[in-house]
Amino acid sequence: MKAGAKSAKPRSPRLSREAQRELKTEAILEGAWVTFCKKGYESLTLDEVAEYAGVSRMPVYWLFGDKQNLFFELWKKVIADLLQQIGARMTSGAPLRRNLETLARLTAEGQAPDKPRYAEGLFFVVQTIALSRPDIEEKLLQVSNEVVERFAGFVRDSVLEEGQQLRGPATTVAAHLVAQINGLSTVQFQTHRQFVKARDLMEIFTAIALKSPAG
Repeated sequence: MKAGAKSAKPRSPRLSREAQRELKTEAILEGAWVTFCKKGYESLTLDEVAEYAGVSRMPVYWLFGDKQNLFFELWKKVIADLLQQIGARMTSGAPLRRNLETLARLTAEGQAPDKPRYAEGLFFVVQTIALSRPDIEEKLLQVSNEVVERFAGFVRDSVLEEGQQLRGPATTVAAHLVAQINGLSTVQFQTHRQFVKARDLMEIFTAIALKSPAG
């Protein structure tokens, strides 16, 4: 090499089409979330989402089809992230009571009065969309069943202590736990008040999951 000559910088490996697609998908979903939190569903436009994501409108349509489906996919991601957070705190093989206590703490933390209620708002948006979109209603049903099954997995992966009995099949217990959490979120979203503390939730979750000693 001649003196003073600059060495060529190594080129970054070119991303595959699939990797590019994933990056654009993540950027658009982030753009949808940020604009939703700022403006709400009705006021925002796909142009604003695309601008935040640093893409044109075309990738938004290619990847999501329309505004309604984009926000279903955003809700799906929010739910997946939430389940991942819960799953990371649950301990497979631990006593069920301990995992219920963890779930109670996480629920109470998520419903703290200083927490923004954007996720709940997004839930109601998607529920409303599904009323006039059978395709989205079907996907919503599928995701909702997956949530119940994931909670049922938490129950099955836990251990019952001596003398304890589940109040019903794991899927039934899971459905009641999900219903309790969703109901509390709805009430708090509508009233802007917090009604839950971890110790109270622990008593409720235990009553939902386990038979009382008297049967």
